[in-house]
Amino acid sequence: MGNLIGVLLGAAIFCGGVYEVVRRLRLQSRMLRATGVFVGRDEVMGPGGPGTASRVGRFRFTTLQGRPVEASSSLYSFPGPKPGRSVTVIYDPARPEDTAERLGVHYLQLVAIGPLLMAVGVAVAAANAAAL
Repeated sequence: MGNLIGVLLGAAIFCGGVYEVVRRLRLQSRMLRATGVFVGRDEVMGPGGPGTASRVGRFRFTTLQGRPVEASSSLYSFPGPKPGRSVTVIYDPARPEDTAERLGVHYLQLVAIGPLLMAVGVAVAAANAAAL
């Protein structure tokens, strides 16, 4: 029973990686670039749950339509850019607040995080399937 749960866990991790890659590829087709400024860091609940804190970068930019947007990165960064430093931002013009991300983080999620999750998922599923 435990190995079956391991196979299902591996499949779920793999699907999470596929979801991340597909989502980033879909966004990439309609994303626009803007120059923004790094404004600081936000404390967010860390991966360890309540009581642990991590920092995410916060940046501000103006859309091509002239609308100011302030957003937080989706990945933790240490130490990250210094406040006041210029950053390239990529965003979906239909939902800039929800999709804005620093360009480097977007590419990292697209070419590293998603594929890494897929590889880990396959490895976990395969190791548990071999033990069935």
